[in-house]
Amino acid sequence: MLASLPLTATLAPLRRYKGNFDASRIARVHREALSRIRQGSNWRECRALLRALNHQRTSDLSLISNKDVVSFTADQGLDRQKVDLIIQELIPWRTGPFDVAGYHIDSEWRSDIKWKRIAPLLSRTPGQKIADIGSSNGFFLFKLLELSPEIAVGLDPIDRCWLQFAFLNMLSPRHNLAFIPAGLAELRAFPSFFDLILCMGVIYHQRDPFTAVRALYEATKPGGIVILESLVVDREGPYLLVPRERYAKMRNAWSIPTADALASFMERAGFDELTIHRFGAISTQEQRTTVHAPYESLADFLDPKDSSLTVEGYPAPHSAVVVGKKP
Repeated sequence: MLASLPLTATLAPLRRYKGNFDASRIARVHREALSRIRQGSNWRECRALLRALNHQRTSDLSLISNKDVVSFTADQGLDRQKVDLIIQELIPWRTGPFDVAGYHIDSEWRSDIKWKRIAPLLSRTPGQKIADIGSSNGFFLFKLLELSPEIAVGLDPIDRCWLQFAFLNMLSPRHNLAFIPAGLAELRAFPSFFDLILCMGVIYHQRDPFTAVRALYEATKPGGIVILESLVVDREGPYLLVPRERYAKMRNAWSIPTADALASFMERAGFDELTIHRFGAISTQEQRTTVHAPYESLADFLDPKDSSLTVEGYPAPHSAVVVGKKP
């Protein structure tokens, strides 16, 4: 286990389900992403550090995921200098926080705040197959261990996120956590597979949000649940804000829904027993610039004279969740 390549190992937990999903499609996606990272010069130093740290360790670290900070603890056998270098190489850290053997990773998003919002909405039935779409570095995958899942699968197309997850999961390998370096479209490989799907902070990045929600439906088992979370516009009714160019400085925010629009997408996709949960404005305590995300953040995205507006003059982002069940 200790000697396995960290990036290769992120797909291993799915092997026992080979007959229940399109394994060839996922293997192809994985190979393409692995080739991209191996051939590119951007990650050469990081890969060397990961390999060296993995071979140098003498034991796995203990994982504590039921606290605000996901922690990896060890008494000995960990090269803290290599840990520090890897963490620095992988900046920015968007989701967290994490603690690795006493080294605190202060992420841009206080993802523990979001977890506290959604945790009461999750089924606590043990043995579920769970997907986390747009999983970033896997903070929520580690938190999902609290639910005792049969397997939890993260999907995210960003190479940095894959490397961050591979690093963290390498420290304390979980046989039931997997990561696919791809986006929401690859859910087509998992027809009626998941008991629970989390899709958080993703839908406003989709050019066709309805098709994306329908993909969530098709990947969910009958009786399964989808948690759809998004930045939303604080307005009643099923409306979409379509920015002219950017929203809160994001180029890839194609449309910002209202909470009612999220529910409409879910209903038209086929979900029922819908519930809407509105959580108010995103705060600069939840999303902010940190030493491990040293770039512009929410405070820079809002109008300095009126925090209810973005710098472009649009309504500032709120958070909402819609929960739906597949009949």
